[in-house]
Amino acid sequence: MGAVRIVAIALLAWSAAQDAAPPPPVIRVAREGWGDAEVGDIARVLESAGGSIAAFFPETKLPPIAVSRSSSDPITLFKRGPGGEIRVKLNVEGRQWAQFAFQFGHEMGHILCGYADYPNPNLWFEETLCETASLFVLGRMAEAWKTRAPYPNWKDYSAALRKYRDERVDKEKLPEGTTLADWFRANEAALRKEPTQRALNLKMAAALLPLFEEAPEHWEAVAGLNAIRGDAARPFAQHLRDWSRSSPEKHRAFILKIAGRFGVSLDP
Repeated sequence: MGAVRIVAIALLAWSAAQDAAPPPPVIRVAREGWGDAEVGDIARVLESAGGSIAAFFPETKLPPIAVSRSSSDPITLFKRGPGGEIRVKLNVEGRQWAQFAFQFGHEMGHILCGYADYPNPNLWFEETLCETASLFVLGRMAEAWKTRAPYPNWKDYSAALRKYRDERVDKEKLPEGTTLADWFRANEAALRKEPTQRALNLKMAAALLPLFEEAPEHWEAVAGLNAIRGDAARPFAQHLRDWSRSSPEKHRAFILKIAGRFGVSLDP
C-alpha cells in the first residue's frame, strides 16, 4: 500500500472520529467582568476546554452552562439557573487563556462527576479528580491547538498551554521516593477535614494524571462517583467501593487501579 494511500486512510479515520465525537457543551458567557478579553474568544477557549473532556462522555447530554465572573474562588453552583442551566463562576480577567482553561476544566470535572450537596468526608477525592481534569484538559488543548486552534493565529499558543500545565505538574510532584499511598496515609485526616486544599489536591492530581492520559476513555467512570451518597463517616475505601458498584463493568478495573495507587483495598 502506497504512502499516500496510508495517509489518506489515516485522515479519513481521524475525520470519522471527529464526526463521531459528541458536540462540545453549549456555553454562554456573561458580557461583563473579563477585562479586555472578548466574550466570543472566552467562549471559544471554554468550548475547547469543555469539549476536551466531555468527548469521553458519549452518553451524557449536558444542559447549557452559563459562565460569569467570580470575585473569589471559581465555583459551580448547586442551584441551577432559571432555564435549568448549570451556573459556573470563574475568577480570570484578561486574555489568560491557559488560566481560563485550567479553571473551567476543574469545574467541568465537578459537572461530569455529578456534583451534589451532601455530607461527604471524601469530597477531597472529587476535588482531586477535578484538578486532574484541569491538567488533562490543558494537555489535550495544547496538542489540538497545534493544528486545530479556535483561530489560525492561535496555533502558537499551544506551547503556552503546555507550559502552564507542566509548571503545575512539576511544582506539585510527590517527593522523590514517596508513593502516593505513603503520602496519602500521612495526609488523609487533614483532607477529610478540609477537602479544598489546592496544593494537596494538585499533588495527588499530578500523580493520577498518567492513568487518565494512558486510558482517557475511563474518564466516563466519574459519572458514577456521587451515585451512592454516604454519610459524614464513610471511609474512603467504602466510597471507592460504592463508586465501583455504580460504574459499568468496563471501568471497574480502572477504579481498582486508582484504589491501588492510594494503597486502598476494595475487598469487602
